[in-house]
Amino acid sequence: PEGALSKGAGVRRAVWDFRHEGAAVITGAKIDWGNPTTGPLAVPGTYTARLGGEGIDLSQPLVVTNDPRSTVSQTDLEAQLATALQVRDAFSRLAGIVTDLRGTRAELVSRAAGKRTRPGTGELVKAMDAAVARIDDLEGRMHNPSAEVTYDILAMRGGTRLYSRISPLIGFASEGDGAPTQGVREVFADQKKELEALAAEANAIFATDIAAINAMAAKLGLAFVATPR
Repeated sequence: PEGALSKGAGVRRAVWDFRHEGAAVITGAKIDWGNPTTGPLAVPGTYTARLGGEGIDLSQPLVVTNDPRSTVSQTDLEAQLATALQVRDAFSRLAGIVTDLRGTRAELVSRAAGKRTRPGTGELVKAMDAAVARIDDLEGRMHNPSAEVTYDILAMRGGTRLYSRISPLIGFASEGDGAPTQGVREVFADQKKELEALAAEANAIFATDIAAINAMAAKLGLAFVATPR
């Protein structure tokens, strides 16, 4: 864990809760189970605590030992952590894709609004509107954007999307007493396939739809739409 301490006068205290960083989340999105911002616990081992600053470069070994009541092996704990971090990273990746899509969508809407009455831009605006619709459809299959409260996720047609289904798996993979179960591994394998398919659709929007829009804009001497890729 890393963090910046205040530079003001006085004593400063840094606390490590023995957890890795939690997952990134989609702003405003609802989940019905789990807390993805809570990262998995570090495994027993030797770590290094460092303090750096102007003229300061201090380090100190830090030994983390297992709960003496636990009979779980180091190998199983390491397997548990590896799986938990993979699940966390998949969740963060999904959140990042949605964030990228939202940024592109906002730019499309903004640019289209200023061109609807401009001569010669009809086809460009039509393409922008189509791209916005495709982004909305894709986002709606990645999480539940119309959910205002948690119950909405379960009540709406289609139920929970991938975002809400990966969330509890972070806890299942990191809080158990032992290596990940076969069930966790199989469920995550299916979720990864679903994530890859959704990511491919997002990439296609950026590489095909937005690229075509930018080509049309270039012919009209208009500004292009930026993409994260």
